[in-house]
Amino acid sequence: MSLGGEKSFKMKLRDMENAFKYRRIPYPKRSIELIAILAISCTFFLFMHTNKLNSRLKEMEIKLQPSEFSALGLTGNQLNTRESSRRDNINTLHGTYQYLKSTGQLNKLSAERLNNTRKAEIDVIFFNRCAKVGSESLLELFNKMEDFNNLIIERDGLHRPTKRQLNREEQVELAETVSGFVEGSVYIEHVNWLDFEAFDLPKPIYINLVRDPVERVISWYFYARGAYKNAIEYRKAPNKPMRPAQWYKKDFNECVRSGDPECQYVPFTVKDSIGNFKRQSLFFCGHHDDCIPFNSPAAVQMAKEHVERDYAVVGSWEDTNITLTVFEKYIPRFFQGAKVLFEIHNGEITNRNKNHRKPKIDADVKEMIRKNFTNEYDFYYFCKQRLYKQYLAVSLKDIEGMANYN
Repeated sequence: MSLGGEKSFKMKLRDMENAFKYRRIPYPKRSIELIAILAISCTFFLFMHTNKLNSRLKEMEIKLQPSEFSALGLTGNQLNTRESSRRDNINTLHGTYQYLKSTGQLNKLSAERLNNTRKAEIDVIFFNRCAKVGSESLLELFNKMEDFNNLIIERDGLHRPTKRQLNREEQVELAETVSGFVEGSVYIEHVNWLDFEAFDLPKPIYINLVRDPVERVISWYFYARGAYKNAIEYRKAPNKPMRPAQWYKKDFNECVRSGDPECQYVPFTVKDSIGNFKRQSLFFCGHHDDCIPFNSPAAVQMAKEHVERDYAVVGSWEDTNITLTVFEKYIPRFFQGAKVLFEIHNGEITNRNKNHRKPKIDADVKEMIRKNFTNEYDFYYFCKQRLYKQYLAVSLKDIEGMANYN
């Protein structure tokens, strides 16, 4: 090939190359920035849309969650402050609901199976009230319901001296007394669970209340030093010597930290230097010797069995609306109109025997005590979860219907 031909061939290749090159559509100089802005905008839109959708789903879920049943008259008192940030905790109403829902048990709840009222053989309430669980408030509510529901409040038990346990003769005497009441009677006393069947006597309707174990013993500490309790004791025994002034002024935080025997809650102890009613489960366990050791797994297990088998309702003022709803639904003969009467007379009911002298207790002191109440807490949460299941069993259809309507 000649030099001229070779030059001509290279020029043609270059021309073809340039032709393809200039056929490409050039992008504007700021195109990359435009694409980036567009991508960010889309991402932000999707984020906002997803966030809004998530919020809507949460709102819908809350309408289905029993912890916020505003449509059914609840006031949000289901969660205490310590647990309010852990709404999925199994020991809350919301957590119980979610657990039952996730395990497929929610729609299998049966109010009939959870209602021990049908097992009672006489139409008499046996309220063997625990100490410092708000039983005075329930007593006041019974006073308001007495005429409304044609009840007979048997008040003799309110004046009986409190004993940690009864011997067999005392148990038989009390069981025979309760069994002899007419229908519509309510018997109230600080006394442990009684086995009526063991004495061949008809079983009454058992009810009771529970409270956070640590809050309960703290409440008792200050109640024991209060004017109300000491005035009652003075009327009963005016010649009994008074405690020294420093005992009434004793600081609970220092009492625990210093190792003062009065504020030491030692597991498996059977004797106390000063009575403190630290065994909440004892009121449900009964009069057996195995019920006495504090924080005992055996005692708690017996208490659970008695609650599951015998008690119609074990409520809690920590869940006021839930408790009153369950009382109304499961024991209507005695508790019809309980929620309305409670609202009308709220001040009188909640202020009865209220402990107004209760200084702040340090968080570390509560935590120090709580470690010794492991089994007592197990029992307390067992009763609360049972209460929540009873509530869900009678309220779920109304809740879901209200959510669908909204």
